[in-house]
Amino acid sequence: MKILKGFKYRLCPTEEQKQLLLQHGGSARFLWNYLLTDNIEYYKRTGKFKFAHEMVVSIPKIKKEYDFLNLSFSQSLQMVARQLDRSLKDCFKNGKGFPKLKKKHRENDSFTVPQKWRLGKGFVFIPKIGEVKWIKHRPLQGEPEHITITQDGDQWYCSVTCEVEIPDKEKKDDNIVGIDVGLKSFATLSDGTIIENPKHLMKLEDRLKKEQRKLSRKKKGGKNRYKQRKKVQKIHREIRNARLDFIHKITSNMIAKYSGFVLEDLNIKGMMKNHHLAKFIADISWREFKRQLDYKSLWNGKYSIQIGRLEPTPTSRGSSCGYVQDMPLNKRVFNCSNCGISIDRDLNASKNILKIGLTTVGRTGSNACGVEALASTLKQEKECLVN
Repeated sequence: MKILKGFKYRLCPTEEQKQLLLQHGGSARFLWNYLLTDNIEYYKRTGKFKFAHEMVVSIPKIKKEYDFLNLSFSQSLQMVARQLDRSLKDCFKNGKGFPKLKKKHRENDSFTVPQKWRLGKGFVFIPKIGEVKWIKHRPLQGEPEHITITQDGDQWYCSVTCEVEIPDKEKKDDNIVGIDVGLKSFATLSDGTIIENPKHLMKLEDRLKKEQRKLSRKKKGGKNRYKQRKKVQKIHREIRNARLDFIHKITSNMIAKYSGFVLEDLNIKGMMKNHHLAKFIADISWREFKRQLDYKSLWNGKYSIQIGRLEPTPTSRGSSCGYVQDMPLNKRVFNCSNCGISIDRDLNASKNILKIGLTTVGRTGSNACGVEALASTLKQEKECLVN
């Protein structure tokens, strides 16, 4: 089976190269905004959108109007049109949000180089920029396809997308677990394992607030405001990196230990509308946890099953006898009035999630966790391959 795998490396550009990277990233952002705005106006007139071919062939005309675009690599500009094309199609076909305009001072610009790039010993050659030193902390795998240059505050990174051949592995169904995610604990597994919530944001929240208050007092457009913005961005980067490191570690450990996973489909977008909990839900990153479990399960021959949004919820149903009773949030123990069992509410929910997942999958034929039973997960596995 062939998959696309990304390898991200830190770049060490010179001051001159930094300016060129900024120019390339800014041109890609400008072209994205131009094509998106033009597309919206075109839709208002005709009721149709422009897609990849029409946008690509319009770029030479746009470059004549805006000379600075000629400083960028032409194929990187074409990739902007293709990326916008994909975003528009994802909006209509997969229900994702409509593409948005990119803001100038976010300092998170990026551009993709599909051809003419070259990897050397200790550097990557980027067209119209030259050989940029990088920190190659791990070897590449497979056949490199293209590179993407991204900005993160005052740092630059190069992601090399490679096509990797991985062996097909026989899936086993002897150790599948249900997972109930939460805010008090990051996750509770049906075998009794509890993963504590690391609360990355809370650890640096006071420091972040202090630096953000300083930023709000700085004069707009001034050098001091620019310097202070770098400090705020650095704290955000620390939080983001700690969060990703934690999720990568726990998902890798779970992949090594278990043969499959069952999770509940949560309405995260709806839950984020609760202003009392939105900050904590965003910090815990349930969607990223699910995404990593999906693609790592695919790569390692594990089951990844998602059950629907159920009524009654897994929390309010007894895992032993199936009796349903009210379980308000302040009630942490499920005391069943029918069979007398007393069990932690999150552990009870994870056991229910596992049962429902295996039962639902088992309806397609074969045993509860057979190969035929995973027809419902094929769609999400294909999405993992594409992404």
